[in-house]
Amino acid sequence: MESAGLRVFRGYLSSLSNDLLESVTEDYVWLSGLDFRGARSTDFRHRRECCREECLRRGEPGLYSEAERGVWPSAA
Repeated sequence: MESAGLRVFRGYLSSLSNDLLESVTEDYVWLSGLDFRGARSTDFRHRRECCREECLRRGEPGLYSEAERGVWPSAA
């Protein structure tokens, strides 16, 4: 079952323009790649996945790819 926090985050993502969604996605791709030891790292990975799903829901998978390239230029 999805947490209330992730439901709120999904709602937030759905309200963003494509440019802002790409920027927020880039932040969570970066944060999820850091080693935080503990629950915080898992939270970032869940939010990164929410971002990816929102990009796909909009029919804009390239937004996620661009966000990954912004963090890791050799990615994707």
